[in-house]
Amino acid sequence: MTSPVVSNEVYVILGANGNTGSRVANVLLSKGKKVRVVGRDSGRLQRFVDNGAEAFTADMSDTVALGKAFSGARAAYLLLPPAKSPEDQERDSDGIAKAAKESGLRYAVHLSSYGAQLAKGAGPVSGLHSSEQKLNAIDDLNVLHVRAAYFMENNLAAIGMIHNMGLFGNALASDVKLPMVATRDVGTYAAERLLDLDFSGKQTREVLGERDLSVTETTAVIARASANQICVTRNSRMTKCSRC
Repeated sequence: MTSPVVSNEVYVILGANGNTGSRVANVLLSKGKKVRVVGRDSGRLQRFVDNGAEAFTADMSDTVALGKAFSGARAAYLLLPPAKSPEDQERDSDGIAKAAKESGLRYAVHLSSYGAQLAKGAGPVSGLHSSEQKLNAIDDLNVLHVRAAYFMENNLAAIGMIHNMGLFGNALASDVKLPMVATRDVGTYAAERLLDLDFSGKQTREVLGERDLSVTETTAVIARASANQICVTRNSRMTKCSRC
């Protein structure tokens, strides 16, 4: 349940239907802030409208539409859609940066990634490096680049493989540990920064999990969780689970 709007200051959330964007929007709405959600599917934005948000339908490369969304905003949460190609990333980051500059946006929290210091050789992460640089080139914009660790939710696509085959096919060595973080935590952190606006100029902060995890560790956790879920489901149907 959201709180009544207590301020006329507008906060713009790009990618509001995504994991982090939806968390940012919901936190701000719960604080009684005036929120403008932006996405490509107006129907999926309706849940925010029902809670008091204003919706804008726009593609991230549409500078004109984004400029209208940014108009009069106190701050914005910026992100790129999932990358289909380097060209798509560049087009989207061009559109966002141009709209931010032309609208006179003063504060932005930008979802980047751990490793975005690499200009080349890091695939989509290097595209986020480019996005950071474009936003840094806007003189009057105070921007905080949130370099988030690998999203834990990315592992969920392997639930079926882990449960049915007992393995997790991955390009990483099984014992290599890397930082992982839940998207909920990233969204909460971004929302807090938008509320406090405790940054200025061009800043970068890494958002990591409690500890680094290996593929072996995450596979074991998912295997236990998925097995327990199946036990619950089967027991609710009064059918004995062979794994218990």
